Amino acid sequence: MKTLGRGLNVFFNSDNLFKKALELDEKGNIFYAFHYYMKAAESNEEIKSKALNNAAVILAENGFEKEAIELLKKSLEANPDNKEAKENLEYLEGMF
Repeated sequence: MKTLGRGLNVFFNSDNLFKKALELDEKGNIFYAFHYYMKAAESNEEIKSKALNNAAVILAENGFEKEAIELLKKSLEANPDNKEAKENLEYLEGMF
């Protein structure tokens, strides 16, 4: 028997996850945005660095600076040229 497709790959596509995270973030729904950023980071190496950086910003803005630093380090492992992640990491490390 043939397995029928549901088209979920369109929704769970990493680009869509990242776009949804951005939408939620802009609307102030940070907890859902954080979740979507993390799922996007898991599913696509190309956007992993950006997604982890954005998730780290959410953490830092909500008092989880040390956790944010760890995500920023992972962001830079994925893409050492991510300027925003470098700047964010330098700023947060300067706080401690």
